[in-house]
Amino acid sequence: MKRLILILSLLGLLGCVSSDDEGQGFGNLFDSPEGTVLTEEEHPDGWGRSDCFFCHPIYEIHRVDRTGTGVLPLKEIQKFVEEEGLDSCPLCHGDNGVIE
Repeated sequence: MKRLILILSLLGLLGCVSSDDEGQGFGNLFDSPEGTVLTEEEHPDGWGRSDCFFCHPIYEIHRVDRTGTGVLPLKEIQKFVEEEGLDSCPLCHGDNGVIE
C-alpha cells in the first residue's frame, strides 16, 4: 500500500512544471489574456485544483520579477504568501476553477 501511495505521488509530480535556479518561470503573466488571473486554457493541468503548492512549492514562486519593470515588491509578496499560505493565491491568480 505504501508503494502505491508513493507511485501515485510521483506520477502526480509529473504533471507539475519544472523549475530552475531562479524559481519557476512562466514569463510575464501581465501579458496573459487575463493578466495574473489564471484561465483554464493557460493552466489545464492544475485547473480546478486548490493545492497550488503541490506543483508550485512556496520556495520556488515569486523569486524573479518577470514583468521587465523591476517594480514588483517581491520580498513583500514572498512574506505575504508565507504568512497566508494557499489563501494568498486567489487574490492575484483568481479562483483557478475551484468553487468554494
